[in-house]
This record gives sequence, C-alpha cells and structure tokens, in this order.
Amino acid sequence: MKHLEIQEADSSLTALFDEVTATQSEIVITRNGIPVARIIPCDIKPLYTANYPLRGMPIKIAEDFDEPMPEFWEMLGE
Repeated sequence: MKHLEIQEADSSLTALFDEVTATQSEIVITRNGIPVARIIPCDIKPLYTANYPLRGMPIKIAEDFDEPMPEFWEMLGE
C-alpha cells in the first residue's frame, strides 16, 4: 500500500489511476499525515455482460416458428 500527501496526488492523479490499474494495489491519500481517501482497483463487470448474458451468441429460429398453433388456441378456449 502506497501513501501520498494530497499535494503529490493532485498533480499526478491520472498516473495514480494507471498505477492502481497495473499493480492492482491501493493508494492512500493523506492530508497532513491523516488518511482522507483511498484509491482501490475496481472489479465491477461491465453492465452489458451482467444484464445481457446471451449477447453475442448465435440465434437459431425453428423452421416452424410462424406456423399456426391450433392446440394452443384450443387450450385457451378460443
């Protein structure tokens, strides 16, 4: 775990994010020696994979997809 004063972190925030991403370790930001913030690696999955698990998979439609279904209508009583 790395500790930085807030003045050091302010000038190199993008570099700090790159370091956290590369090393998967956390960085603690301090003000006058007192911890005030922590930068940690993020392990959240992208939303499109979480909400759409079948995205990108091939789709196969049956040959009789649009054929009438009389037994279905009989079951419904119509």
